[in-house]
Amino acid sequence: MGTAPSAPRHAPAGEQLATSGWFVDVTVTSGLDFVHDAGLLPEKHLPETMGAGAALADLDADGDTDIYLVQSGPMPGQAPPDPSKRNALYLNDGRGQLRELGSAAGDGAHDGYGMGVALGDVEGDGDPDLLVTNLGPDVLLLNDGQARFADATASSGYTDTRWTGAAAFFDADADGDLDLYVAAYVQVDLAHPLWCGRREPGWRSACHPDSYPGLPDRFWRNDGDGHFTEATEQAGLNLTPGPNGKGLGVLVLDVDDDFDLDLYVANDSVENRLWINDGSGHFSDGTILSGTGVSGRGMTEAGMGVAQGDVDADGDLDLFVTNFDDESNTLYRNEGGGMFRDATSLSGLDSPSRLRVGFGTLLSDLDADGDLDIAVANGHIIDNIALYHDGKTHAQRALLFANRGDGRFDDLSALAGDLSAQPLVGRGLYDGDMDGDGDRDLLITTCGGAARLLANTGGPPGARGGRSLLLAGLTPGTRVRALLVDGRRLDRLAGPAPSYFGQADPVLHLGLGDSALQALQLTDILGRCTHLIFERPATGGRYQLQPDGSLAAASPDAPVARPSPREPDR
Repeated sequence: MGTAPSAPRHAPAGEQLATSGWFVDVTVTSGLDFVHDAGLLPEKHLPETMGAGAALADLDADGDTDIYLVQSGPMPGQAPPDPSKRNALYLNDGRGQLRELGSAAGDGAHDGYGMGVALGDVEGDGDPDLLVTNLGPDVLLLNDGQARFADATASSGYTDTRWTGAAAFFDADADGDLDLYVAAYVQVDLAHPLWCGRREPGWRSACHPDSYPGLPDRFWRNDGDGHFTEATEQAGLNLTPGPNGKGLGVLVLDVDDDFDLDLYVANDSVENRLWINDGSGHFSDGTILSGTGVSGRGMTEAGMGVAQGDVDADGDLDLFVTNFDDESNTLYRNEGGGMFRDATSLSGLDSPSRLRVGFGTLLSDLDADGDLDIAVANGHIIDNIALYHDGKTHAQRALLFANRGDGRFDDLSALAGDLSAQPLVGRGLYDGDMDGDGDRDLLITTCGGAARLLANTGGPPGARGGRSLLLAGLTPGTRVRALLVDGRRLDRLAGPAPSYFGQADPVLHLGLGDSALQALQLTDILGRCTHLIFERPATGGRYQLQPDGSLAAASPDAPVARPSPREPDR
């Protein structure tokens, strides 16, 4: 990454925002009609500025991607409850047409003051369950396989009544079930709200998180039957003595290539935290040595959204964190052995984000050319920020960066079409194939506004989209190495990718460009490898991992991939 920048592979964006382009808003035509209610009150409570999240997954086992959206509503204890303000589940017909289930979702139509949601098969029965985080009691929702959910919080042993937001299910101790990490934010007193800003009409504003004490995160061990036991201290995940984290983003990845799952937590205005797993589910603090706690200038930042992926095609997983305005977002390049360095400026990602407040983000191959691009949803937390700062706004445009193939990026926001055409108070950003055409569509949630669904046209105007191959049924945490006919190697991590207060579709997407897939290497968290060789190169389509280790394709004429004792050519 220290060499001179390579020539841009994409056309320059220019100054004029496109009215059509890479992404097209299909919110209305899809049937998505969700509007987030932040429960705004004159006191400007901080929780009103932070919601809300969503999750994309096949929740009814019909082979397509559904949407679960988290609602907030009246501020708890400060306004009368509104039973109509509930979380919403939209089922997909396979072609991108959505139908909201309402009360048919059972307890999935939860009515707490919602923040985020995490996906995980808690019981090991093959369908995704949900943890909904709230300002107040969280709820664990078990899926019956048909997208009807039952509240199992009390029987699960899990309980948290604080302000929580980001969470992740993952197999920390490699025993075959999913454990749970939940990040808490700050302690607020809704009955006695702080006053921040000038004491003049219209000038009161939400307070900075520095004004509130942080809350500690918690780790819950799965006992094997969907029952959880709080085990934060036993797992080495407590910070005592030390400041509590004010966590907003939780990321599961293998930073040191030892085939167990580590944790990265993005904290707001205090040091981020990297937890290194010893393989047994016990963690040590690797933050200082890794270089991921602060920026390259040694400054703490307002970590919010998180994403992981191999941006520079060197075989290891890099980190991307969104931050507040005047900070820039941060790309931590993995140097190997769990060591990182801040590569934000060298990668071309610094200046475009300086005046924006970044929330949801993703590293995803949005043009299916074989490398990972970056998208960021932006929006300020202070609704009257324009009174205090010229040039800053509450609603802000999303950003889209196309990867040149070597971990350097071109800002193509002006060619992103409806993704960046309109300023939004953006929060969550998640991707998944909503319309069944193979590429990654986008869902944006907004604070106090409508959720937006954006269909991917394949790339910027004039570009030819690459081929896409989808892999479903992979165990979360599986390392995937794809070998293409043209000699390229793609390294990915299976599982629902986080963003901000939610998670993307866990179906793994491989962009092939103009090439084809020749072989796969799947490595689980115990280091066990499965090599799959295709009978003939696969040029795209959707595949499902079978119990015998083979891949079954949705199309009957697609090439078959079977386990092979022969290791594929590297």
